[in-house]
Amino acid sequence: MSAMRSLPPVHRPLEDALALGPALLARARAAEAAPWLAASLVEGPAVVLGAAQRAARVVDLPACAARGAKVLRRATTGTAAFLGGRGVVWTLALPHAAALAPDATARTVLNRNVRGFLKGFSRAGAPAHYFGREWISLQHRPAALLGLDATPDGAVLIEVFAGLDAALAIPPQLAAPDERVIDRWLGKAPAALSDVVPARLSLEELARAVVEGVALRAALPLIDGGEAPELAAERFQPLTAPDDPVPPGASAAVLARVPIGWIEAAAVFDVPHAPVPPARAWLGGDVLTARWLLDALGRGDAPARGEDVDVEASPLEGATLADLRALARRALAVGRAPGG
Repeated sequence: MSAMRSLPPVHRPLEDALALGPALLARARAAEAAPWLAASLVEGPAVVLGAAQRAARVVDLPACAARGAKVLRRATTGTAAFLGGRGVVWTLALPHAAALAPDATARTVLNRNVRGFLKGFSRAGAPAHYFGREWISLQHRPAALLGLDATPDGAVLIEVFAGLDAALAIPPQLAAPDERVIDRWLGKAPAALSDVVPARLSLEELARAVVEGVALRAALPLIDGGEAPELAAERFQPLTAPDDPVPPGASAAVLARVPIGWIEAAAVFDVPHAPVPPARAWLGGDVLTARWLLDALGRGDAPARGEDVDVEASPLEGATLADLRALARRALAVGRAPGG
């Protein structure tokens, strides 16, 4: 790669910041095959769900509505982020896993590509560490959350969320029971950026410092990417359906505990009430992976038409392929059972 394209940190509605991910991923996959990085200054209150998290398993939707906290869904998988006030969303789109780190593979894409963010936070005065899974520690406290997606041809989207005024943990009064039982932070108290970043830095300065750190870690010049892309923000509007994104007509979801939290699955009936067993399962939950991988596992590892993918070598953090396959089989068995 000869350079990293960037968009300057600007204020964006949260819906636009979430729509920026797919738009930059499309640019990264274009003919130039260049990495793209942007920072969006956003405002809550809002809960940003991972792409595969079932809404009612994570949040109490009526409680969120009563507090005026929007519930949105992002393009990347992983766990939910709470933005209680001002915050930042960093969006990194790569044409392939090793675009910034030559030794990165699909399975190590987060571990390798998070290092630039660590450098950026540390240069801004907040020593940063990453111990795996879904969050970055600043000053030894969880303070930034990761999201991940990838395409079948290997392009990668990473999002990083951090709140200035409030920590990323969903407040207990807004969380669903299944969410409240998870210790997402390994016994540590999550921090807002205002707790761990020098007060002399504005949010815009911090956002820019992290962007510069990613480019420095990759030893790439940072060049202006020009005009921002058109955004399909209508895809990222607040949601109200408790079972979103489970397909309509699916069976009740079944859950399993994994190191990152929960995974879940449901049997999908293409023809409701027909005497034909369901052919596939919907798979979701807290896991960090490619959405196409969840779809492929729900179909029994069968690639969709035109896909040439290696399921065994796919990006996956927080669970195993065996965990996901077993839960898909369990959901299908429940769906086939009388009254399932």
